[in-house]
Amino acid sequence: MGKMPSDRRVNITSRFVTEFETAIEIGSDKYIVQTEDLGEKNHGIATSTYLKGEIITSTKTDYGSLRKEADFKNMLHGLMQRQHRMAIRNLREGKDKTPAEYLEDIKVLLRRKSHKAALHMLGDALETYPDDPFVLSYYGCLLAIVEKKYGEGADICKKAIARLRASVPFGEEFFHPVFYLNLGRAYLAGGNKKDAVEAFKQGLKADDGNSDLLWEMKKLGTRKSPPIPFLKRGNLLNKYIGFLSSKLSKK
Repeated sequence: MGKMPSDRRVNITSRFVTEFETAIEIGSDKYIVQTEDLGEKNHGIATSTYLKGEIITSTKTDYGSLRKEADFKNMLHGLMQRQHRMAIRNLREGKDKTPAEYLEDIKVLLRRKSHKAALHMLGDALETYPDDPFVLSYYGCLLAIVEKKYGEGADICKKAIARLRASVPFGEEFFHPVFYLNLGRAYLAGGNKKDAVEAFKQGLKADDGNSDLLWEMKKLGTRKSPPIPFLKRGNLLNKYIGFLSSKLSKK
């Protein structure tokens, strides 16, 4: 996330040896950083950062190699403190992440159905990477789903596709069906099934084995036949013809 505002207040509490908790207010947002010992059985330390009750980042460290040390308890306590302080410092200093690192964290939130937290993190990512097509695509999709800004969300998804085409060599978008997946989901959020189907079809021309696209098409009850019906969808010729057809249809 980008540089943090200077008007912040920090309150640090330690309830007991096996858990640390820090509350940090940054602007109007209140973050909670928690570090806990997962126990001898799991021999791990977990540090999680919460925003509005949802985990936005998490780190785990295995301490199994330390258990035979004579000063194990003190070493464990020190390790927990260092990991906890590192998480606090990264949050307070607004340690910049790469777009790929943002997207990995966002995908974790999406798997947990934490859409609001994912949208908030995407907003942070956009402050640092306003022109990144992947960040734009996910942001547009979630803007439609979470904020119900259907038109704006779909437009941002289309803008992301245009940015991708402008920034990579010819044919590179062939490998990124996720852009059409996000666009289709933005359309679906607004009840626009027709355009959603077309977006999913475009994605399948790039990757006809994409499980997310296939799932969306299955839910909608439709799927376009391959260009050469007697060949399998995954056949290289079918994929290439589909890709060329997509390119020609856009001219």
